[in-house]
Amino acid sequence: MLNGEKLVQSVIKLFGDLLQVEVAYFTSKGEIIATDDYRKRKGEQVHLPFFQKYYSEPFQYVQRPGKMKTCSGCRFQNNCPSKVEILMNLVKDDRHFGYLTFVSFTDEGEKKLSTEQKKYQYLLARLGEIVINVLNNEGSYLLVEAKNRFDTKYVLGDAPYFQFIKTKLTSIANSSSSIVITGETGTGKSLLAKYIHSNSITHKGKFVELNCASIPETLFESELFGYDEGAFTGARRKGKQGYFEIADKGTLFLDEITELPLHLQAKLLSVLQNGLIYRVGAIEPRKVNVRVIAATNRPLEEMVKKGEFRADLYYRLNVIPLSLPPLKERKEELEYLINTLLEKIQQKTGKYINDYTDEFLEELNAYYWPGNIRELENVLEYSMVMEDSLQLTKESLPAYIIENNQMQDAPVTPKLLRNMEMELIHQKLSEYGNDAAGKERVAEELGISTRTLYRKLKSN
Repeated sequence: MLNGEKLVQSVIKLFGDLLQVEVAYFTSKGEIIATDDYRKRKGEQVHLPFFQKYYSEPFQYVQRPGKMKTCSGCRFQNNCPSKVEILMNLVKDDRHFGYLTFVSFTDEGEKKLSTEQKKYQYLLARLGEIVINVLNNEGSYLLVEAKNRFDTKYVLGDAPYFQFIKTKLTSIANSSSSIVITGETGTGKSLLAKYIHSNSITHKGKFVELNCASIPETLFESELFGYDEGAFTGARRKGKQGYFEIADKGTLFLDEITELPLHLQAKLLSVLQNGLIYRVGAIEPRKVNVRVIAATNRPLEEMVKKGEFRADLYYRLNVIPLSLPPLKERKEELEYLINTLLEKIQQKTGKYINDYTDEFLEELNAYYWPGNIRELENVLEYSMVMEDSLQLTKESLPAYIIENNQMQDAPVTPKLLRNMEMELIHQKLSEYGNDAAGKERVAEELGISTRTLYRKLKSN
């Protein structure tokens, strides 16, 4: 039997031949899987920001390829070989399977797709259903990639400190002991957790991530442990799995663990001790085998002393403690991180800039980095997108970096740090919008919960 990837290629080729149009399928990373003609004309990977702009829309009719705002930074800007495109996002049950498009490189094809747009939109939808079903049912490489693959070189680059971390983790690779990762926001706690999962005995299971600050307190128990049919009004007919069941034989990453309510901390401790969970409304327990990795940017030991976090849970979780230092304490590794992140951003934006001036590096070295590696990545992406040449310069940087560096002689105070943080937040809000959707995206990019973002905005 053909595997999922080859079957998708065969189906797309059949549709293209029957309809006499060019069909292309891309993974969620923008990597092309099928069609030789598209690959020859436009390469192996699309300008991903263009697709991501329409991520929330099922269809997008593109009449002016290469001449839209979202084409900014693409190597085909103002010179795109495509005449017209009909784009479809492949989404089902909140899972993103990539992008599908009908495209024409000829005037004849442009006329056909333009005059019969509704017909081809319908056919694209039918093809999309087939592709999703193939990826769901065949257990294909593509689907596995979306769920489990993790490119470890983008965790912290080749920096010496991370080489030390990797050496330390070698000794616990065959262990399923609980881990607590501490570090400021943006230091890479989630990425490190994924790295640990990918390189441990739990790697064949799922990596399931839960931000404890993002779930209302009333839903915590049912989200963590699931519920049985009839457990409460509105419960699903057959009940629902919780995060522990989904992560069975894999890893459950509990980010912002300090946001877990005290009464649930006792239940979490019980699960860690005996491996049994009780769904809400259930009488019989269910056995689970889950490796738990917790993370926080708050001082756990101090919270234990104040009675804000259970001491017994803290000691049960903190079997293997790992700490990620802030970027300001690792300036000697900054160039390692820049080079690694630039490679990652190139794949994301489709722009290929590898070089930067000494002045550019000096400005980055002088900055305080309250947002740590996440902020560094955002700054590098901004610089790459805004730069039209093949070299990043001081002028490529966001204005706030230069302005803050000019204030570097001033003493670093908590107030100054708060101001820098709020400046970064407002910069992101202006980029993504000040509505609820924009704030949710800003919170996700900054690695904080929407609840925390609203609290920061309110207190400012």
